[in-house]
Amino acid sequence: MKIGFLLSSFYPATGGRETITFNQARELARRGHEVHVFTSLANGLKKEEVVEKIHIHRSKTWFKYKYYLEFNPGWVWNVMKCKLDILHIQSFGFIMADKIVLLKKIFTKTKLVNTPHGPFMALDKYPLWQAVLKKVYTALEYPVNRLYDAVIQVNPEQWTWMVKAGARKDRIHLIPNSIPHELFGKYDSRKFIEKYDLKGKIVISYVGRIQKYKGLDQVIAVLPDVLKKHKNAVFLAMGKDADDMDRLKKMAAELNVEKQVILTGSVTEEEKIQGLDVSQIFVFPSEWEAFGIVLVEAMARGNALISTKTEGGRYLVEEGVNGYLYDYKNTEQLKKCLLKLLDDEKSRKLIISNNLKKSHRFKIETITDELETLYKSLTKAK
Repeated sequence: MKIGFLLSSFYPATGGRETITFNQARELARRGHEVHVFTSLANGLKKEEVVEKIHIHRSKTWFKYKYYLEFNPGWVWNVMKCKLDILHIQSFGFIMADKIVLLKKIFTKTKLVNTPHGPFMALDKYPLWQAVLKKVYTALEYPVNRLYDAVIQVNPEQWTWMVKAGARKDRIHLIPNSIPHELFGKYDSRKFIEKYDLKGKIVISYVGRIQKYKGLDQVIAVLPDVLKKHKNAVFLAMGKDADDMDRLKKMAAELNVEKQVILTGSVTEEEKIQGLDVSQIFVFPSEWEAFGIVLVEAMARGNALISTKTEGGRYLVEEGVNGYLYDYKNTEQLKKCLLKLLDDEKSRKLIISNNLKKSHRFKIETITDELETLYKSLTKAK
């Protein structure tokens, strides 16, 4: 098959959506499919290149405001000139992507698939003008979302808001996100331990953007109480600063835990895995997540999980079996979860063992089998 993926940023950019799409595209290309990715042009990158058999087409962004408001007419040109069996878009809410859906539906026989990951403007609260924008654009987008031949939910709860956004219920399919085979390999963490002085420490970890809605301040807030019982505990947060690192550093200093809070900044994939290997408890304190691929990555590297009660958290974390859930901003609940895992080593080890087994459900090979089956069912219906 000739398969296209459309998303705003892609390799070598990092992030959940970018990493998931790259690994999926790479696996499909490895299986002999012709895979194209249509994305935006970033400084220092080529407009056209092939990476691991993936044909990447980049075009210049003329205008962009924050995340969704991106004007990139090159997307339309690049996608429309490429004859595809499947076009798999990785979001709801991008105006340029909606234009492409309309054009592809009218002028081609390409089957259209969308994995929105989350709804347009996913958070519950926005300033008034943004709340109005969300309401207006959601209404405008509704008829476009009716046109998809398939919409993929990555957790079992998503269909509820997908239907409200226009997706046809009988075209919604559950296919979780996946992790690549590298997550199951062997790594030497000794240099990482030495670099961040982690020898003899109990490491509580986080991976992701250092951004306010990710909720890292909740972990820092409970750290003083955690340290009263577990003096060798540290919080290791790995990820690129998205305008919240200075605030978190200041907060850690004010609470006198700056030595126990390690904010690494951007890390390589290998360093991320090494960090997860030295950790025993992974915390994902986000306000909202559709899935949270880092939860599965942490499972695969031997961590017990603590997550907020997001869509992804509720899907991936079974209370007491592979971790614990708490309500966003409820630091008392978070503290209890942390102490429960830190105090009971036997229970923690059992949860870690459960997670090592559960992570295999999300292997790239398994999930790609499911995706291929969906693609083939759509193209047979042509």
